[in-house]
Amino acid sequence: MTAVGAFDHDAIALLQSLSGPHGIQASLSPTTNYRAVFARDAVMAGIAGLMLEDPLVSAALVRTLEHLRSLQGAEGQIASNYEILGDRPPNVSFGTLAPRIDAATWYLIGIALGARAKVLDPAPFRDSARAVVRLLDALEYNGRHLIYIPPGGNWADEYVSEGYILYDQVLRAWALRLLGATYDEAAWTAKSTAIGQTIGERYQPPDDAERHFPIASFSPLGTRDTFDLAACALLALSGIAPELGARGLDEIASSFLVRDRMPPAFHPVIQPGDPEWPALRRYHLHEFRNHPHEYHNGGIWPIWIGWLALALAAGGRQGDLDQLRSLIAASLEKSGVFAFDEFLHGQSGVLGGTPLMAYSATGIVFLRLAGSPAQTRLLT
Repeated sequence: MTAVGAFDHDAIALLQSLSGPHGIQASLSPTTNYRAVFARDAVMAGIAGLMLEDPLVSAALVRTLEHLRSLQGAEGQIASNYEILGDRPPNVSFGTLAPRIDAATWYLIGIALGARAKVLDPAPFRDSARAVVRLLDALEYNGRHLIYIPPGGNWADEYVSEGYILYDQVLRAWALRLLGATYDEAAWTAKSTAIGQTIGERYQPPDDAERHFPIASFSPLGTRDTFDLAACALLALSGIAPELGARGLDEIASSFLVRDRMPPAFHPVIQPGDPEWPALRRYHLHEFRNHPHEYHNGGIWPIWIGWLALALAAGGRQGDLDQLRSLIAASLEKSGVFAFDEFLHGQSGVLGGTPLMAYSATGIVFLRLAGSPAQTRLLT
C-alpha cells in the first residue's frame, strides 16, 4: 500500500483545491468542460470529504447540492453539470447526447449522507428530494421497479450500454433507502426493498454464461452478461440484493484479483470486428476515446477501484482488499508520474484521460479509508 498511501496527502489537497464557492469541480484541467461541477463527481468527492471529516470539502458538497437544488428542472430533473462564471447566468447541462439519469440518484445520496454526517440540514431539501423521487417513479412508468436508461444515460456516457442497467437500479434503491431513513418516509424504504428484490431476481447471470457476474443490463433486444465494475461494487457496498452482491465480489476475486489483475470498468473489451464495435466507434461527443483497454472500453478507473475497496471492506474480505491495494500500488509505480489521471490502460497500465480529476483523487481516498471507522460511521 506504500505507493497508494504516498498519494493520499496529494489526493486530499486536490479535493480541497477543487472545492470552491460554487461546489466541487471535476478537474483542475482546462480540458473541455471539466472545470464545471458535475453532480456525480462532486457527490462522490463530497462523500470522501465526509469520511475524512474535512470541513472544506464537506462544505463544498453542501454548496454543490444547494446549487443543484436551485437549478433543478421543472419536472424534478437534476443537472448533469453546471458552471458559474461571474455575473452571467450559469451554464447548465442536463445531458447533451442523452439525459444523465444518475445525476438525480447521486444527488439524493448526497443529501442523505450529508444529513447523516450532520453537515447538512435535510429539511430545506425535502421538497426537492420528493420531486426527484416522483421523477424516477415516472421514468419507471410500468410499475415493475426498474428504470429504462438510454445509451449514455449514466457515468459511462460514451459506452454502448442501454436498457435496464444494473448500476442505475442500485443507485436508485440505495438512495431511497437512505432517504427513507433521513425523512422517516416508510414508502421510500418499502420501494427500495421492492427494487432490491427485483434486482435479486432479474440480474442473476445466465446458467450457461462463461462469466457469472450479475448481468450488466437487459432490454427487449437481449441480455448483456458484461461485467460492470461500478454496478458490482455499489451493489455489494449498499447491501441491496446482498446475495447477488456477494456473488459479484466472489467473481471479482476469482476472475481478476487471484490472477493478479485489477478489474476494468467493463469486461470483455469490445474489439474492432466485434458486432458492437461500429456503434461504439460512432458514439462520442468530442473525440473517440474508447480504443480497446481504454476509457470505458476496458480502462481501469481509480474511482471504481476505490468503491470496490469499500465494498470488499464492507463484506469482510480483508485478503481481497489487501490484494487490490497491492495491485493498484504496483500499477501506479509502473505507470510513471500519476497526476490523478482519469484511467489506466487495462493492459499496459499507461495513464490516460484527463489529469487532476476529483474522480481519481476520491478513489485514492476510498482505498485508504476502506475498512476504517470512517467508512463504518458513514456508509453502514
